[in-house]
Amino acid sequence: MKKLLFGIILFLMFMLISHKSHADSNYQSFEEITMSSGELLSDFSSSDYKDYYKKVNKRKFMGWRVHTVNEDVEVSYITETLFSYYNDGYTAIEYEYKLDQKTTSKVSLSSSGSIGIKHNGTKPTFKQNLEGSLKLSADYTTTESSEESYTVSLEVDPGTQVDLYIYGEGLITNGVAARYFFWLRSHKGGFEAFVVTTQYQRLEKKRI
Repeated sequence: MKKLLFGIILFLMFMLISHKSHADSNYQSFEEITMSSGELLSDFSSSDYKDYYKKVNKRKFMGWRVHTVNEDVEVSYITETLFSYYNDGYTAIEYEYKLDQKTTSKVSLSSSGSIGIKHNGTKPTFKQNLEGSLKLSADYTTTESSEESYTVSLEVDPGTQVDLYIYGEGLITNGVAARYFFWLRSHKGGFEAFVVTTQYQRLEKKRI
């Protein structure tokens, strides 16, 4: 009995060790990302966490307690500007641009506190089966691998600027969660899942 109790204590000590925050999420390095409502996990304040954690503080025998703050919130984003060209001359300039783009996953995750992220092939997942408690929509559980090549031909008129960038739309779900093991809290932190619903190149021409 003592050995069993000692083993349980050692296991709990291991589970309670804090992990560094994880961020397997290209979307965090996007040039611009705009949510239709709510805020990103990275924008949660200490006060926010304090309020949200109250929702998951009730202890349970085993498993996760989850409080979802934003669910499937629509976002728009710009991943990067491919080129920006300004014609300050007097005649139009013809320009051609070729881009090879490879996408390996449409799903990105980030977390804070002691909630961890692991890789399963090209698809990231939360550790300790947090997904099973989040009940994410089917879009979050699928991955996609594709490779595309673009050739863009355009004419830059005098006194105009042309910007070519990758624009997209997606969905974000985030919140906080706490995991319990024999009524003791083993993990606690924030989670966020981002899924791309559409992405394409957008060309804008404006007069300067």
